[in-house]
Amino acid sequence: MLAVERKSKIIDLLEARGQAEVSELAQMLSVVPETIRRDLKELEMQGVLQRTHGGAVLAEKKEADTLHSLRIKQHYKEKVKLCKKAAQFIEEGDTIFVDNSTTLLNLIRFINPEYSVTLLTNSVDVLQLASTLENQVTVISSGGVLHREKMYLSGSIAEYMHTEFIPSKAFISCYGISLEYGLSDCSMNEAAFKKNMMQVSQKTFCIVDHTKFEKNGPVKLTGIDACDVLITDKRLEPRYQEMLQSDNVIMDIFHCEERE
Repeated sequence: MLAVERKSKIIDLLEARGQAEVSELAQMLSVVPETIRRDLKELEMQGVLQRTHGGAVLAEKKEADTLHSLRIKQHYKEKVKLCKKAAQFIEEGDTIFVDNSTTLLNLIRFINPEYSVTLLTNSVDVLQLASTLENQVTVISSGGVLHREKMYLSGSIAEYMHTEFIPSKAFISCYGISLEYGLSDCSMNEAAFKKNMMQVSQKTFCIVDHTKFEKNGPVKLTGIDACDVLITDKRLEPRYQEMLQSDNVIMDIFHCEERE
């Protein structure tokens, strides 16, 4: 098990129960207690949790949005599955837009290494990951003002990207998705940038794990019907399935649970 996946499971348990002991974490993850103590120390340094005698508790969130380092590790296994599924739709010669969401961070890892692809993004994390990979992906950054807490770029410089490129596919995620409000986010800057790129893209893919449903952020991104393809990790509830496959919405739906 990768360290980041192990830390993700630690965070999931802490979110569910509020606290955990080193001994039970070691048994659950099949590692020695020293490994768990090292993980807890690193997560504490990132502000995710607070160590206690023999265990840890989840740190109080100082903002409405989760700490960036925590968001990357949350539901890591599900996010990797979603990225693998989404990468299957990327073809030779595509120009794609990938947003700043932690859900899509690993998408670039699963693009066919033989394909020549141009990737547009405002995500600093994607840029950093791209520098470590050997593939045929040309990465173009939006430029702009750096937001250190969420590691993305925005502002008047970044806004030029949607006037200069016409992506064949846009891959986006969001804070929440609901039948009442559609797709929502936490940041006006991020939502505006995403919306511009979706509007100029030929096809939009919405990538969300099951925890995003019935959640609403403070900023409306777009209606559900603005997406051409929905990729999620679990089968939808019947009311979502019916709405998204009605005559009023034209959308392809894919689940990672399906056999490939």
